[in-house]
Amino acid sequence: MNLNLKSVILKLSLILLVWVVVVLVILRNSSRERLSVRNFLLNGNIAIAETAAATAEPTGDARALPVPPPVIVTETDGGKPATSCSCKAVPLFRSDVYQEQLSQRITWLNMSSLELLMKNHPNFPYSMIVNTSKEFCELLPSLHEIEWDETYYQVAEVPGTTYFLYSAFLDNRPLAETRPCIRVLAFTKARKPTAPWCYIWFNATGPPAVSQVTRKDFVDWQPRSSNHHMFYVLTCRVPETVAHLKPLAVSIVRQPCEKARTLLQVTGAMQRNNTTAFVGGDAKETVNGIPLWNVAVCGPALFYYHDDISIRLVEWFELLRAMGFARVFLLQTQVHPNIEKVLRYYEAEGFTSVTKFSYPGPYANEPNIRRLWVLLERRKLFAMENMYFTDCLLRHMHEYRFISHFDPDEMPMLPNHDSFPRWLYSRIQRTMNYSRRPTSYDLNWRYHHDDLEPNEDESLPEYLWFLRHTRRANIDVYKSLKKPTYDMDVVTGVFSHGAVTCVYGKCLRKANKCPRKVAYLGHYRRDCGEKCLKPGAVANESSLLQYKDTVASAVKRVLVELELI
Repeated sequence: MNLNLKSVILKLSLILLVWVVVVLVILRNSSRERLSVRNFLLNGNIAIAETAAATAEPTGDARALPVPPPVIVTETDGGKPATSCSCKAVPLFRSDVYQEQLSQRITWLNMSSLELLMKNHPNFPYSMIVNTSKEFCELLPSLHEIEWDETYYQVAEVPGTTYFLYSAFLDNRPLAETRPCIRVLAFTKARKPTAPWCYIWFNATGPPAVSQVTRKDFVDWQPRSSNHHMFYVLTCRVPETVAHLKPLAVSIVRQPCEKARTLLQVTGAMQRNNTTAFVGGDAKETVNGIPLWNVAVCGPALFYYHDDISIRLVEWFELLRAMGFARVFLLQTQVHPNIEKVLRYYEAEGFTSVTKFSYPGPYANEPNIRRLWVLLERRKLFAMENMYFTDCLLRHMHEYRFISHFDPDEMPMLPNHDSFPRWLYSRIQRTMNYSRRPTSYDLNWRYHHDDLEPNEDESLPEYLWFLRHTRRANIDVYKSLKKPTYDMDVVTGVFSHGAVTCVYGKCLRKANKCPRKVAYLGHYRRDCGEKCLKPGAVANESSLLQYKDTVASAVKRVLVELELI
């Protein structure tokens, strides 16, 4: 009996000794990995060892998918960050289905499914579809594997943070502290979100460039609150070894070299297009040595489902065109059918471009419920609208240096200038000697109230709301109530009335404000009531009438063609 007991104890001791050795080996390897990760976090340098791939033996089964080599994070010489993970090409599952479905024609739109996604979707990675074959990198997600939310968001889970990714942009502006880099626009409820990693894709077979998010810019004038989604601009640097290449797409992942579950199209260019940026398409055409810059408009996300503002929208477009604006960019949710007709008309003409937008869960995008949310949850709305304001600016910063932010109930009043580019030129001229550029050139509001008597000019039809409502209140408004024309050499993240973050971090200079006696922004809304009945409370502003003939004829032509009158 004692002999048997001793034998059992001896066997248990041997088993315990084996387990101790195994645990020590695991801890040793784990500590090495933690040390390497720590070195990267402190020094910003990692490398991906690919020796396992070189020495791997063939499996003997030609049908088996290749096994990815192990990834070892180590410190590199010279302190340079990693440029890539290793990956192998694997078959694209049912590539024939992808090609067949995405090439399917949508007869009533006269375009294919892929063309529609390229035109309106904020992040669909069409470049990876166009540039792929039947094989792709194993770290790359298939389109049907991406976790979508509310149609336009991709969901990325990292420790302690859930990101709702909306869009991504290439930023190579000369003033940027990190260039070139990728800016990813995301919502999250995390007050201190975890920094994820970026896979930067240049083709579908890979491997991707790897870069950690180095900046998480919170974009809002309100304090952080986990009670609603907050908007962040995530920045990851394009590694030096591939900095000369133009990225096609980006994935957000928890850690390097895991399989991605997100894939966003990267919009942008390595440099600005002079053809669109300058009036006449040429920087050499100057006034007193200063080029005349084109100006575009970024409007809001239109959600007019119950209200038909189609006729006023046509007048808004035509007045902006007459004033010299190059293009108008809008985001769109569900809107009234007549508004839809107007948007499609101006899109086909090339004056307007529309990107689709929705709110991420748990917010309702059904238009009747959304209307309640918009009216009753104003602070949440204000926090989230910064996303689409910023998206519009970054989406078109490679086309235009100057982009104004106006709503369809706002119109510039330029009594001293015949065009908006000329007004902007005069403001730039005044700031030429500033040590740092202003973030924007602002117009303060004046109210053209709805209940003020319209112009009695009989040549103006009743549907010309802006041209007929020339009377404005003399009553001053808060100085903060202004709208900007952003300098996209400088600005990165914005809210409705100004810049929050700049290419070099915190904005170091404020906006340049134009005196109201020189120019202002007419805000066409609200009733004035008894305040405007007092002597001297109302003045007449006729500067829009310089465009009367051109705009009146253009508006009538469009309204008749669209059968809106």
